[in-house]
Amino acid sequence: MISDKTAFLCRTLPESFRCGMTMLEVMLSLVIFGGCIAVIGEISRSAFRNAREARDSVQAELLAESILSKVLLGIIEQEPAADVPVSMLTARSDEIADTHAVSEGNVSDILWFYSLEITDIDDNLIEIAVTVRQNVLSAQQPVVCRLVRWTAVEPESESETGSETEETAAETTGASSPAY
Repeated sequence: MISDKTAFLCRTLPESFRCGMTMLEVMLSLVIFGGCIAVIGEISRSAFRNAREARDSVQAELLAESILSKVLLGIIEQEPAADVPVSMLTARSDEIADTHAVSEGNVSDILWFYSLEITDIDDNLIEIAVTVRQNVLSAQQPVVCRLVRWTAVEPESESETGSETEETAAETTGASSPAY
């Protein structure tokens, strides 16, 4: 705000003298502007970091769900595994990479690894745990997602095992038996 005294001087002074901002006012406004830019820059950096973490968390969860579904469908064997690489090329087509094919390449190119744990809970119940982790330095706080599903194991009844042995015996003797 211009004080009354300054306004009076601006009106009474000749036109050759212009009333303007002092150097102190310009410096103060530049400091305030620089502080605002620094705060906005820090907020945007934090927002980008949070968006990247959210993206990686969602991607890890989707990969874990995909791997768990493939284990339940029998595409991936229900055997414990540790640090099996998931390449990004195969992750996009929703297929798990072959361990031998990836081991020939550079491990730093692999962005995700998964581990599979199978635990017997009861006679008819198993726990399948899939852990997906990001392949980054531990200083960068890698994203880890763990999904656990309990599934019932169908017990083999004596009638099923008996019919399997009958079919096997029929195949070895060359006789044909109707399939039920």
